[in-house]
Amino acid sequence: MDKNLWLAVALSIAVYAAWFGFFEKRFAPPQAQNSVSSGAPANALPAARPQTQNDVHAPPPKAAIDQKAFLAQAETVRIGEVEAKIHPRGAAIVSFLYPEPLGQVELVENPDQGLFMTFPELDFKRDLSVRNGIVYSVVRPDGLRISKEYLPGQGTVLPRVRIVAVNPTRKPLEAGAWTLSVGPGLSTIDTEKKENESLLRSIALTPEAGGLKGRIEALKPGEHPGPYRWIGIDNRYFLAALMPSSELFGPAKIEAAATLILTAKPVTVSAGGSFTWEVPFYLGAKGHTWLSRYGAGLERSIDFGFFSQIGRGMLAALERLYRATGNWGWAIVILTLALQVLLFPLTWKSLRAAAAMKKLQPEIAKLQQKYAGDAAKLNTETMQLYKTKGANPLGGCLPMVLQMPIFIALFNALRGSWELHGATWIFWIGDLSAKDPYYVLPVVMGALMFLQSKMNPPAGDPAQQKVMMFMPLIFTFMFMNFPSGLVLYWLTNSLVSTVLQVALKDRLEA
Repeated sequence: MDKNLWLAVALSIAVYAAWFGFFEKRFAPPQAQNSVSSGAPANALPAARPQTQNDVHAPPPKAAIDQKAFLAQAETVRIGEVEAKIHPRGAAIVSFLYPEPLGQVELVENPDQGLFMTFPELDFKRDLSVRNGIVYSVVRPDGLRISKEYLPGQGTVLPRVRIVAVNPTRKPLEAGAWTLSVGPGLSTIDTEKKENESLLRSIALTPEAGGLKGRIEALKPGEHPGPYRWIGIDNRYFLAALMPSSELFGPAKIEAAATLILTAKPVTVSAGGSFTWEVPFYLGAKGHTWLSRYGAGLERSIDFGFFSQIGRGMLAALERLYRATGNWGWAIVILTLALQVLLFPLTWKSLRAAAAMKKLQPEIAKLQQKYAGDAAKLNTETMQLYKTKGANPLGGCLPMVLQMPIFIALFNALRGSWELHGATWIFWIGDLSAKDPYYVLPVVMGALMFLQSKMNPPAGDPAQQKVMMFMPLIFTFMFMNFPSGLVLYWLTNSLVSTVLQVALKDRLEA
């Protein structure tokens, strides 16, 4: 790869970093950090007082210290394969220990609010008469009996929250416009918590006219009437989504701090009658494979960036290679090699262009010396030299730029892939979603980049020469904190490029 490739790669990554580092942070919906927003949800628990600016560096309030006592009131249950805790107030989930390859991860960001809270003004009790299920019930002062059941999912069937209102009295009773909430926030694994606040989103999948595919929309605070196939909150690795019926629920309300509130439409329960609401939900990791099996479009929550279709194809190919090899690391290596084979015609054109430019370096140096004081004349004579010799200064860059969508798509697929979490490769690489603990991969990658820069012709401009000289060092430091799966991909790509450049050296020079 020549200097133009490094320039193209640098520019691409600069654009990528600028987008996610500047625009996303400034235009994303405002989030709160482990605290209730100034406009607390209508169904919030009366716990800690709202946090003010003066509290940012102050000791935690007394209510936060009493959180252990609050959690002690919750009952430990199992929802499917997950250990959870349900608090009497609103029968909300205040702890959800999602199993993952490295142990368990707590998904409840704020236990005071919990997840899937309903009727926060009421204290539910576990219905022990139900042996094969998780059912909580309460009787309102007006006599309406409300039961709430968490139904586990199975196979391609999603879990559900079922609310049943039973009227044992002799007169009709109003169920009222009760609420079902998710949030504020959604927790994540320890290595992601630093970035979690900026990655939290309130999102929905809205159906397209005449189709089922739909599109993902980031939701700002306010009311959202829909329609939507599902609505929820997510971060890089996890999703909490609800699929309410538009016939039973009104517009969804999004509050700051990534809080979703659904409001049930008022219902009158006849004397001796009952009414049932059932809401499918998903709470767990954003693994593309198992999200796709539900057929609800939940996999669309995975952010593949601008080149999403290519990224999904790359991840699908990686999954097939993993099934064949049983190792995600080797799957990345094999996929990178396969891409190099497919893109070899473009790589060959780039190497030929670099070799042609290298041959012209002595003549370009003479022109630079001859017209050192006349930039316009130097430019004219240089372009004439290119024309005479049939060389194209952009010939080495353009073929590689055409490959950038594939590289960026694979980059995004690897960066946001939950499948790599806890996946081992060899020796010291025990988690491909985490950085290399000893920085071996990024250092080797930087060394290969330095070797390539020495094999390429020097840039004509002294300033550009300095940029190219520091590029390997810049990339090395940049990749040190990247997931090792990403570094492995870039290292393999650089290694193959270096081998090709050395193996074809004689032929290119001829």
